[in-house]
Amino acid sequence: MTAWVRAGAFVSILATACSSSTSPITTPPTDTVETPDTAYLPGESYFGANDYVEYIAGDLPIILGAPHGGDLEPLSLPDRTAARCGGSATVLADRNTREVALAVREELRDRFGGHAHVVINHLHRVKLDANRAIDEAACGNAAAERAWHEFQRFLDRSRGTVAQRHGRGWFIDLHGHGHEIQRLELGYLLEASDLGLDDETLSATDDYLEESSIQTLAAASDRAFAELLRGETSLGALYEAHGLPAVPSPSAPDPGGGPYFTGGYNTKRHTCGDEAATVGGQAGGVICGVQIEAHYTGVRDTEENRARFAEATAEVLGTYLPMHWQIEIAPASP
Repeated sequence: MTAWVRAGAFVSILATACSSSTSPITTPPTDTVETPDTAYLPGESYFGANDYVEYIAGDLPIILGAPHGGDLEPLSLPDRTAARCGGSATVLADRNTREVALAVREELRDRFGGHAHVVINHLHRVKLDANRAIDEAACGNAAAERAWHEFQRFLDRSRGTVAQRHGRGWFIDLHGHGHEIQRLELGYLLEASDLGLDDETLSATDDYLEESSIQTLAAASDRAFAELLRGETSLGALYEAHGLPAVPSPSAPDPGGGPYFTGGYNTKRHTCGDEAATVGGQAGGVICGVQIEAHYTGVRDTEENRARFAEATAEVLGTYLPMHWQIEIAPASP
């Protein structure tokens, strides 16, 4: 049974991650690891103040974030508005993305015998946007700001743990879109106009590679950058092989003028692109990843479809990560 434990006072420690002996990466990241009074045990849930944020501890080299799937709307927290927060102050929830994250976690457990790290914001987006910088995310409310810090620190802690125990890891920020085209939007922190470039241009310099959320992975690969993004062994191609259309992919190398989410604050902070250093992450670090914006019908709408997506994701990661990132998806040694 999963134990629910309230996180107590946080103690910050600075942990320098050690890369694995087989890793070609010689400069591991330094992550701020947040630990409570009691040790985190894989598979158990830990909660921040008021149960707004949940962390399910893991022992696999995979981290899942679900920032927009919460449904709590406590009256004690004021609603987010553009007038109060600045920016767009988007308040629409990503329906069932919390359930998608848990389905993926369960499938990874069943398939690989361990637990992904999962961080869930249970507050509705009208109260907290856990995928924005703090000013727009919490609108200056102290309780919302505390929840934001807990969400980010649990992800920071997960990154540090994965780096220490596995040498490298993979982060997925799970979202849902309402766009007309029913496909997965894989956000690598590249603009639609970047993806509109031909393969030769994308791969000719390191400019786009360094900007992307897979910088370190791509820099260590003997494959062209464009091939990693949309070639026959890309994430998009692997998802399409499981009947889930995706962009970028061989069949949809760019959004083609359609709407497309490139990846937000969490993807910038918790993956290895150059922008990570500006928001508290590690540019060129050993945690790379992607934002997945899932369409509703066929992925998020029913328990059966969520399970189907979770099964496909486990199989995709089971192929992609060993092939491109030399990650063995297995529990870390104690």
